[in-house]
Amino acid sequence: MRRSPREAPPGEAAAPPGSTINAVTDAAPARRPLPVWPLAGALVAAVVVAAVALRLGGGVRIVEVPGLPTADPVVAWLLPVAKLVGDLSAALTIGCLVAAAFFVRSADGRIGAQAYRWLRVGALSGALWVAASLVILPANYADLMAWPLSNVTTEGLWSFIVDTENGTAYALTAFLALLAAVIAGRTFTVTGAAVAAILAILAVLPPVFTGHSAASGNHQIAVDSMVLHVVGAALWVGGLAALLLARRDRAEVAARYSRLALACFGAVALSGVINAATRIESLDYLATTDYGREVTLKALALIVLGAVGYWHRAHTLPKVGETNAFRRLAAAELVVMGATFGLAVALGRTPPPPTAPRDETAARSLLGFDLPGPVSAKAILVDWYPEIIVCTVALTAITLYLLGVRRLRKRGDAWSAVRTALWIAGWCLAIFVTSSGMGRYGMVLFSIHMVQHMTINMLVPILLVLSAPITLALRALKPVRDGRGPREWLTLVLHSKPVKFVSHPLIALGIYVASLYMMYFTGLFYWAMKSHAGHLMMLAHFLAAGSLFFWLLIGPDPAPRNIPYPARVLMMFVAVAFHAIFGLTVMQSTDLLAADWYNALGRTWGDTPMADQRAGGGIAWAFGEAPSLVVLVALLAQWSKSEDKEARRLDRAAKRAQETGRPEEDPHEVYNAYLAELAEKDRAAGLRD
Repeated sequence: MRRSPREAPPGEAAAPPGSTINAVTDAAPARRPLPVWPLAGALVAAVVVAAVALRLGGGVRIVEVPGLPTADPVVAWLLPVAKLVGDLSAALTIGCLVAAAFFVRSADGRIGAQAYRWLRVGALSGALWVAASLVILPANYADLMAWPLSNVTTEGLWSFIVDTENGTAYALTAFLALLAAVIAGRTFTVTGAAVAAILAILAVLPPVFTGHSAASGNHQIAVDSMVLHVVGAALWVGGLAALLLARRDRAEVAARYSRLALACFGAVALSGVINAATRIESLDYLATTDYGREVTLKALALIVLGAVGYWHRAHTLPKVGETNAFRRLAAAELVVMGATFGLAVALGRTPPPPTAPRDETAARSLLGFDLPGPVSAKAILVDWYPEIIVCTVALTAITLYLLGVRRLRKRGDAWSAVRTALWIAGWCLAIFVTSSGMGRYGMVLFSIHMVQHMTINMLVPILLVLSAPITLALRALKPVRDGRGPREWLTLVLHSKPVKFVSHPLIALGIYVASLYMMYFTGLFYWAMKSHAGHLMMLAHFLAAGSLFFWLLIGPDPAPRNIPYPARVLMMFVAVAFHAIFGLTVMQSTDLLAADWYNALGRTWGDTPMADQRAGGGIAWAFGEAPSLVVLVALLAQWSKSEDKEARRLDRAAKRAQETGRPEEDPHEVYNAYLAELAEKDRAAGLRD
């Protein structure tokens, strides 16, 4: 959809003939330029700090080694500069797109004038982000090969993109950022802005899985914490930039951003501490190494930003529409954020401190931790290895659920304590199977992995769907009159075409069953074991597929389709049958699944990988019986309750028809008349014969 040059932005009156109103401004006499000086200040601070830190920290130092090619100094500077431009433009893109989708009100799902401006800025910064990513690709390749850029060929660059994780990651970032920029430049709806924002957030993730964090010891913890760090920083910094670009409704925008900023500050601070702890083994390194000093400076900058944020909430936010104090302080805050981004880029090029000598075995290189000893109850219960993202999602979900229950009870509404307990139990179970000792052994033993799979795919979803989170959200969230709040977004998603499609019983059953076979009988399982990104996607898919399936079967929450109870029972038995077939197939297989992975670990204790796989197949075959029994009991109970409810409804209708003297509205009489009509037709047919 295109606008004519005279068409006003959404939410504004159309331009009269002869006026100079266009798609991105108010009336020409009142035109005000975008306040870009805070953005320029942040850029200058980022570049200056990055240059100083790179020079002092050795990030661009060229070391000549006899017999090896010498790195090109131009590439040594070009790569961090391109990454800095990419990081800053990514934050601005994400901030503007999130603001356009969620920070201002909308009429009938269409964006207003302020959101339109944010989308245009987001599209432009997204294009810059794409350009920076396309510069990073050849610069990364040249840096890896210690070549000048002139030596990079198209064929070699393509091989770098296809055959290396680093090249693939930045190519994927460029592709997703391009999609986000194109959608931002073309859409005029809030839904389109939200889609663009989601794509932009996803676009910052691929390089996280291939950087310093992915190469460090305990790389699962390092990568997970870096994911939270990068996303939190982008939302925090980009959101503030979008707020400074706002021309109207600044008080409302600031209030919504303030809640987001507080959450982002907590995520960035906690994840930063966790990530630094995976690389800095001694506190002395914070003062005695270049890497430690840069980490210390980042921590100090974060403390300053936290203090500024507190001052905002206490003093400037209540008067955001009355004075310029908020704008001046926020601009200074953005400059500090830019400097912090410069430090982060330099940190990514600075060698981490030395670690204690240890045997670098194949297992440690693959797992990120030493190969554990034989399985024991003590090892499972005591030797935890946190899956940071799962823990974060679980604790956030529990907190939001409890806040919803609290809101209901404050206004006098009841909520089942059993449902609350089920929700907490479900997420605690997810934490246990992914972050306890099972998290370690699940990467080493197929049998333990299968226990994890069945728990995440069956037990956890059953507990979660029975807790009715959608019903709680719809009752606890307040509706927004003119625009979309959380309740409106939830309703929109529930009634969207994709949700209606996947909630078809055959589609949901197919996803639940087919994903089992596709994961283990293709190369996906090996990829999910050797790649942490793949492992996270596998866990997310199993949880989502199980939640979708059991939501349709036994979920008390409203669903797009009302499936008859006999069909639900049939779906359950079909799923159980396919699970049993899968388990038997694995037990009888003579081919080792993910053989390269399990053989490379070099495990010398316990069963052989083949015997352990057979045990895993037996677990898959037998594990489903107890959850299936729970589901069947719940189904029969719901079916009986539904029949009783329908009977009471019919009795009320019959009583109402009797009281009003209108027997034609009595459902029993209507049904009897229908049976009599059928009998009369059969009698007439018999007479003709």
